[in-house]
Amino acid sequence: MAHAGPGHPGHGFGHHGGPAALSMRPLPVLDTSDDARLPLAQQDWCETLTGRVEDARVAATALRALVEDAVYLDEDTYSTAVEHTKYQQKLQAQQKQVAGLENEAAALRAELERKDEQLAASAARLRESQAQAAELQRELENNAVVFRVHYQELLARNEEIERLKAVIEGLQGGG
Repeated sequence: MAHAGPGHPGHGFGHHGGPAALSMRPLPVLDTSDDARLPLAQQDWCETLTGRVEDARVAATALRALVEDAVYLDEDTYSTAVEHTKYQQKLQAQQKQVAGLENEAAALRAELERKDEQLAASAARLRESQAQAAELQRELENNAVVFRVHYQELLARNEEIERLKAVIEGLQGGG
């Protein structure tokens, strides 16, 4: 296997140190508007083919220069390099995945903290509601006690009024 190393002399350049230049010229085309040129002149094709052959020579020279500057590796070294490249790709993919998971974990932690705060606020409201309910229960019990006392007083007064009525009726009937 051959590999040209980056920064290696001759990498991407022709044999003489300059860039490999390829001149590109269009091929002659049949022009149907001019009947006189229907059979292409042999001279047009000769010029075109000569230019293409020269382009091929320049490309071959550039390719030869690259091959001369290439680094040759034996099969073991190449296999090791391929395995190392695969390992690097897997490592990068796993690092990317770890970074994604870390971001997700941070987002979940933030959500958990927010829910903990909401839970603490709810617990505080619950304790406050329970305290209010206990206070209302005590007031209700106190009101029940007061009501019983007033009711017993009303019954006692009502009995006293009934006795007084009986006394008054007895005094009125006997007098």
